[in-house]
Order: sequence, then C-alpha cells, then structure tokens
Amino acid sequence: MVEEHVADPHEEPALSPRVALLSIAGFWLFYCAIVTLRSAVIGQAGQLDILARRLAIMLFSMGLTCLLYLILRRIPTSSLRRGMIAAGLLAAPAALAFSSVSWVVFDVLKSPWTATANSPANPPGAARQRSGRMMVQVGGTNADDADMAVVKMIADSAVNSYFFFVGWAALYLALRYAAEVGALERKNATFRAAAQAAELRALRYQINPHFLFNTLNSLSTLVMAGRRPAAERMIINLSSFFRASLVGDPSEDVQLTEEIRLQRLYLEIEQVRFPDRLRLAIDLPDDLRDALVPGLILQPLIENAVKYGVSRSRRPVTIGIRASERLGLLLLTVQDDGEPGAAGKAMEEGTGLGLRNVADRIAARFGDAGYCRVHPLDPDGFRVDLAMPLTFDAR
Repeated sequence: MVEEHVADPHEEPALSPRVALLSIAGFWLFYCAIVTLRSAVIGQAGQLDILARRLAIMLFSMGLTCLLYLILRRIPTSSLRRGMIAAGLLAAPAALAFSSVSWVVFDVLKSPWTATANSPANPPGAARQRSGRMMVQVGGTNADDADMAVVKMIADSAVNSYFFFVGWAALYLALRYAAEVGALERKNATFRAAAQAAELRALRYQINPHFLFNTLNSLSTLVMAGRRPAAERMIINLSSFFRASLVGDPSEDVQLTEEIRLQRLYLEIEQVRFPDRLRLAIDLPDDLRDALVPGLILQPLIENAVKYGVSRSRRPVTIGIRASERLGLLLLTVQDDGEPGAAGKAMEEGTGLGLRNVADRIAARFGDAGYCRVHPLDPDGFRVDLAMPLTFDAR
C-alpha cells in the first residue's frame, strides 16, 4: 500500500538550511572581525591569546544560534508576528548563556593578559575594576557582595548581547519571509502559466457548432444527390481540418502558410454550400510565409465572414486574407465585401463572441505587443486587423 504524502502546513517551504547556517556563520564572523579590529586599533596587549578566546566564544555563539534557528524554523511562516515574539523571548536565555560563557572564558580562565582584556562581557577598563571587586581580601571583603557584582556584570553584558541574538533572528525572519515571497511568486507564475495555457486551449477549441451542423447537412445532401466524389473530398477536408484543430498544442505557433492552408480547407468545405457566392483572395508575401502565428487564430474571423458576409448575400462575396509587416509587427487582415449593413447586423447579433475569442488569445499571448481591431466598412463589408510580434521558426 502506497502512503500518500500530506503537506505539513508548518513545514519550511522556501529558505534552505544552508542559507540559514551561512547567515549564522557570517553574522558571528563579522562580529568577531569587528571586535578584533577594535582591539587592535586601541593597541590591546596579548592579541593572540585574546583572539583564541574570542574564537572559542564565537564557535559557542554559532552553536547557540543554531539552536535558536532550529526552534524558529518550526514556527509557521504565515505567522510573522509569532516569529518575532518567539525570537524576542528566545534571545534572552541565549544572551544570558553567551554572557556567562564570556565571563568564564575571560575572567575565570585567566591569563597574564586577561586582567586588562576587553571581551564581549568586558567594556574597556572594566576588567581591572571587576578584579578588585571579586578579590577576597583578608579580613574584610564580603563574598556575597563579590558574587552579586559578578551577577550584575553578567546581567549587564547579557543586556548588550541580547541585541546580537535579536539582530540575527530579525535577519533570519527577513530572509525566510523573502524566500517565502519568492516561492509564492514562482508558484503564482506557474499557476498563471497553467491558467493561460488552459485559456488558450479553451479559446482554440471553441469551434462553432453551426459550422459542424451545416457541414453535415451539406454532406448529407451530396450523398443523397449521388455526388460521391464531392462527398468524399468534403469528408477528407473535414477530417484534416478537425485533426489540425484538436490535435495540435494550443500553446505552440504554426507557420503562416500552414494557418492559411487550414483556412483553405475550411473554405473548401463551405464552398460546397455556396459554390457560386464564395470567393477567396490571399495576399501572402514570400518573406512572410514562414512567420509564426498562433494556431487557428484566423478561424473565428473566417467563420464570421462566411456567416455574415457570404450566407446573407445574393451576389458573389470575396473573403480576403492579407499579410504584411510594419515596424517589427506581423499584420494580418481578414476582410469581406458582403451586403451593405451586414457588418452592423453582425455586431448586433453576436459576432462579438468570435472576435472576443481572437482578441483574448492575442492579449493572453502577446499582451500589449499585439492587438485585434474591427473596422466596419462603408458602404459594405467588414475588416478585422490583427497585429503581433514578427517571429520566425529558429529551426
């Protein structure tokens, strides 16, 4: 039986442990370098001995911060406020441990230099004063007062070092939040791409059912009239057209020659219904034959021209397809010279669905770099202009 993995809402989704550990190492290395540089500038004696002790404290601080990281990473990333509160609370015991270890390293484990050494727990000049307080003089000094002095010294140092740990925790939370935002942006980009692909698929597969019904009726008429060759040719054209419409990837482009070939197939099918009224004029320059266009982008425009231009006219109607180039854009025009007023009726009766289909595909694919514009012609006819970046197949 295969167990299904269920995502943990508290799981760290974005910031890798490697980045967190690097931030810890970088933070304390920087701190150690600054303190060492300060010690060298003021000319403190016993630099090597002090540096060795400081490195020991730095390693301890790194381990302490790693423990802080392991606790903070279990807090849900969605609760930044809770993380800040936890960081503030956890920094207190960490600072106390840091100051206590610093006192042990610099004041308990003494060397000839540490009596006057400065440490994270020792501000300048304080070591000598503390030594005087902590020395138990014969016949006089109260041991309780000396212990209290040590406690106060550690507490004072803990207050200062508290901000070190809070500072690192703020850095970690900021890095984690930035990583989470980046992960969400990448996820949203993936979702947008998937939605766009689904939208393109839906728009491309939106085939006019009237075309299929009319084609089947025309095919039935040919069969009943005994026009077998014409019926076979119509079936082959219909099969080729639907194969190209449904099998191709809607996110991929096709060469302009292939797009026009498919429109020829469609118009050959429609010519069975309108043998004396449907004419086709194509103007395709040789240098644009291999230009890339979204597959079947012209189909709704050709359908509209047939439905509102050819079918409503009693005279021959020419459907023109023209391609041109201007300022790096590929311009495609579909135009018909149908009956006067047909364009206005088309807009009133819902042709806008097919036009919206094309406009939505252009917008989804090219954004502001492309457009779809409609031009009712005077006195008759209808024209649609498409524009998109001119690109060619790199192969």
